[in-house]
Amino acid sequence: MTGSDHSYETAGDRASLAREAGVGKLSFISVLAGVLVAYGAFAVLAALIGAAATAIGLTNDLSSNDWARLGTGSAITAAVVLLLAYLFGGYVAGRMARRAGLLNGLAVFVLAIVLIAAVGAIVASQADADAIGANLRSLGIPTSGREWGDIGTLAGIASLAAMLVGALVGGVLGERWHSKLTRRAVSGKYRPHRSDRPTRDEPAPTAAPTPNPDEREQAQADHPERERPNSSGASRLD
Repeated sequence: MTGSDHSYETAGDRASLAREAGVGKLSFISVLAGVLVAYGAFAVLAALIGAAATAIGLTNDLSSNDWARLGTGSAITAAVVLLLAYLFGGYVAGRMARRAGLLNGLAVFVLAIVLIAAVGAIVASQADADAIGANLRSLGIPTSGREWGDIGTLAGIASLAAMLVGALVGGVLGERWHSKLTRRAVSGKYRPHRSDRPTRDEPAPTAAPTPNPDEREQAQADHPERERPNSSGASRLD
């Protein structure tokens, strides 16, 4: 198999393999992993940007997730952070699922919103709902109806668009990694890693030599077998 005939794994091949294996296009565990990665990536990136903004004397409103209060600069910053976070999340989902990267990336976007909304509704009746809500908002998604009412603002539209685009692009890139791997393997342009090659001190394994017919005949001549009769009249070999 050579790289010139494009005999590498394609998205269609992976879809056919999934059908033959009896699994659907959507992988829930992959999507869930992507959502959790997106949550964590946003929290880390927002914390880093917040620390940098504080160091230079700027205000940091990213973790509050109040779309109505975010200015233009903060809205753009929040959108970029969400884009990167969901790019990572979609990539993880697409690469883990190994199929339908666009669909699994879209599922990351949907599940991220649904999961936060569901958890926010559950904890709304708790005694420390404000503290829990603040922690949930730090993941990049509003948790209350009042906050979702500000979705029409510049920050709200930019944030949701960034989440969607990042998750879709990440899912496609994650799935495409498998095609890139097989294309690289069959291209013939790359060699195994040095650690995977046998060293000069290690002799290559060789098979035991097979004697030719003349050698077998000579061995039989050097060790003839004699037949001796036993007491019952049958002959035996010595």
